[in-house]
Amino acid sequence: MSWQRWVRGLAPPWLALALALSPPETARAQNAPLAVEEFPPAAAALDLAPTGDLMLPAVAPAPAPRLPGPLIERIERAWSGEAENLADRARRTRAAADETGVASVDSLARALVFGGGDLGTPEQRAEAAVLLAPDLPAAHAALARARFASGSLGGAASSALGAIGALSRSLDGWLWLAATGWVLLHFALAGGALLYLGARGLASVSHAAHDLGDRIEPSMPEFSRVALLAALTLLPAALGEGVAGAALVLFVLASWQGSRAQQIALATAALLLVAAIHPVAQRAGAQLSAIGADPIVAAAAAAESGALDPVDAERLSRAAPDPTTQPAAQRDDPLAMYALAQWARRSGDLAAADSRFEALVARDGADPVALASAASAKLAIGDPKAAVELYRRAIASQPSALLWFDLSQAHGRAIDVEQHDRALAAAQSLDGDAVSELTVHLAGSREAYVAELPLPQQRLRDRLAAHDSGLAAALLRRPLAPGLLGRSSWLAALAVAAAGVLGEALRRRLEASASCLDCGTRLCRHCGTARDVLRHGAGAEPRCESCVARRIEARAGAGWDSSSNGTRARLLRGANALGWLLPGLVGRSSQWPALGLCAALCAAGALAFGLGADAVVPDPASVGLAGAIAFGALTALCVALYAAIAGLGARLDRRSRA
Repeated sequence: MSWQRWVRGLAPPWLALALALSPPETARAQNAPLAVEEFPPAAAALDLAPTGDLMLPAVAPAPAPRLPGPLIERIERAWSGEAENLADRARRTRAAADETGVASVDSLARALVFGGGDLGTPEQRAEAAVLLAPDLPAAHAALARARFASGSLGGAASSALGAIGALSRSLDGWLWLAATGWVLLHFALAGGALLYLGARGLASVSHAAHDLGDRIEPSMPEFSRVALLAALTLLPAALGEGVAGAALVLFVLASWQGSRAQQIALATAALLLVAAIHPVAQRAGAQLSAIGADPIVAAAAAAESGALDPVDAERLSRAAPDPTTQPAAQRDDPLAMYALAQWARRSGDLAAADSRFEALVARDGADPVALASAASAKLAIGDPKAAVELYRRAIASQPSALLWFDLSQAHGRAIDVEQHDRALAAAQSLDGDAVSELTVHLAGSREAYVAELPLPQQRLRDRLAAHDSGLAAALLRRPLAPGLLGRSSWLAALAVAAAGVLGEALRRRLEASASCLDCGTRLCRHCGTARDVLRHGAGAEPRCESCVARRIEARAGAGWDSSSNGTRARLLRGANALGWLLPGLVGRSSQWPALGLCAALCAAGALAFGLGADAVVPDPASVGLAGAIAFGALTALCVALYAAIAGLGARLDRRSRA
């Protein structure tokens, strides 16, 4: 969904606001799962001048040597060679990428997903894209769409689940999913809470205005009473508290006029509003701020996917200088050190890779990722004994079938057959399926194959999330709570507690009027209307004397006449009919407030997830239809829950009228 369609009004205004708050898109793909142990922020690692800019170097960067480099050239040669069909070309390119250690060839996969119509059918292109980039969400989503178009529903469902899973494995996909999901959850919770508080508050306006006017001046006309109540409701908003302030006044009125069950539901809705304004908005702001927050992360991701350009190379070089020309310093960025070392090893500069890995291991000798990569470099330069030692240290830190398999290959290079067999047996005991897959890669490799240890993304995500998110969170909560309620979660919680106490005090001191459930007649003990009807207590259903008498006659065998006359009765019948569409919010269905709160949250969630998936963060050319699949599933779940709630409300309504 584009900006223009949102501006034309296809989405609610509070969702369109997210477009203005969305941060700029990252400059390049970040799909590779990169992370090392506790990387410090890049600003601390670069030691720049106070006016330095991490995104732009202080001077024009010198061109990195031999870019795009042997790594890219090798993959390009495999792709450009003669092949019988697209599948053979993709398999050959995948084998070349495995030999160089590139887990996901995103650039080629994107070209197949978003173009390349002359290379084959959509399904063939999507299958090749999934093979080249198994962690690219757009590739799996394109395959799901192609299989659905061909009539393979089972295959389409499997690919759709693969697309959702790839969103969590891809760095770009995770950034997009986390930012979009938290922002939409913020709007869904706030919208559902405001919907319920507003519905119950408006439903109580008539009785609250009547009861308040009776206590102030019984002769006050009805329109004056409503105007007074409206002024009191809007007073907090006029004082700068915005929508949240008005919602608290509606909470007080509805709590005063409602039953005990309604008070509990109202308090829950008010607390959900506080949660949306503070912790959820804070988390959403952190996810928004993480996008593009660290250029070293973007550069390292580009290097891992084999697409390092001169600007990114210069960024990495400034963050981690060559240890052969200047000694490694404590300020050097470990992520940049790792990315440059891996790039050098995959490009064939084994001496530079070995020296960089040695500096990285000397800095952190317990990181299994650095140890395994350093061992791979030792194998490449022909030092299997050193590789064995490094692999054993990595296994001691984080044992896995992959590391045991690599250790067996190192023993094999050292012609130690007994240790090779023992390490391979240990790997099979941990994960036999993984060893079988690694063996297939080994058999298909034209050169010595060493599996790369997957880098956990969580530490990298923590590094991105560590950047200041206060501004983004403040922008998210400003439309709802621009004043004191939006500045402190404790103050907002205290305000909700005070509003609940005030509503309960009014309920105990000023007995609220009610409406007859059958005809809508106002029942008020203070002004003398149907004085004895409410004597059975708060738990009794409010009905006027005539409706009670007609129900008694109906049980005695007389005909039941439900056609009450009067404007109030017609309005009540309309509200009861509307209660079938808005269960628990209006009419007779409001007797079940838990249903109303759940229905409001489901309705707001369906609107947010259904209309806002494309409105928060632009697609970084890696999500594709995967986002629509993920949030479409959430939308369908919200709609299904709402339908179930409506059915339950209708059943309870029929039972109450029996």
